[in-house]
Amino acid sequence: MTRLHDLDGYVTGELDDTAAAAFEEGLFDAPDDPDVQLLDRLARDGARLVAHCAFDAGVSRGELDALIAAGHAVQIVDAGPPGRFAWSMTADAELVVTKLALARRDLDRVDVEITLPDHGVTKVIRDVLVDPSDGTIYGLCERPLAALAFSAGRTITRVLQRDVARSLIAEWEFVPPSPG
Repeated sequence: MTRLHDLDGYVTGELDDTAAAAFEEGLFDAPDDPDVQLLDRLARDGARLVAHCAFDAGVSRGELDALIAAGHAVQIVDAGPPGRFAWSMTADAELVVTKLALARRDLDRVDVEITLPDHGVTKVIRDVLVDPSDGTIYGLCERPLAALAFSAGRTITRVLQRDVARSLIAEWEFVPPSPG
């Protein structure tokens, strides 16, 4: 068994007291072990994501306002209503929020399917928060991730209902800004 395998049992309380103590001691006995280093990095990166409200899939307008009030450099990319949108990013943003105006206060969470046609890649982000105050999706991510996503060329973003048919609610096409 690896430390990563034992981590699940440790976190969920499935290890008895002796096994849990041995697991903890093992973490301190081998600080250069790749599993221990991964756990350490996961804890650091996870804490940063939680502090920036980027651990969950989407944020509320209130959480976004709190980040801005705390002094974070936040760029809001307002894609407007469903349709075609030419995106751009500012160089100084620490966090980037993609604002998708669904105007659907009746939805708690949706699935968001992101397709990069030029690369043949599709990613589904499940259980994305829809802000109940205005029916908007505020998709927050750290700037490096946003820069990577926006640099991939044309992107199709589909918002899907979390039903058996995964019914289409809205669709945006994000395109690079026109040169010049």
